[in-house]
Amino acid sequence: MADSDQHLQLARESLRDLLEDSRIPGEVRESLGDDYAQVQAMLEKLDQGHIHIAVFGRVSVGKSATLNALIGEERFSTSPLHGETKRAAMSAWQEYQSGGVYLIDTPGVNEVDG
Repeated sequence: MADSDQHLQLARESLRDLLEDSRIPGEVRESLGDDYAQVQAMLEKLDQGHIHIAVFGRVSVGKSATLNALIGEERFSTSPLHGETKRAAMSAWQEYQSGGVYLIDTPGVNEVDG
């Protein structure tokens, strides 16, 4: 098994161990519900072989427009005004039988509340 395959398998096992750890009390799991959901989503990404590509940059440098051009349609909102993107958004770019490539648009790194 190649090193990369071993690392991928180790990551999967670690995430599963965390999700299935019976020593963690129910009230702790409940209070960390969003965090557990994110861990579950990470595990699903690894299991499905998805690739996620996120763009980062200053406000109004063309992140959303570039992603729209790559996808070939307007999936991400653009505007001549600064700060059109308020939250990260994701869209499928290419689909494959063993997974897919997803593009993620993010707010500008110097956005006031970003």
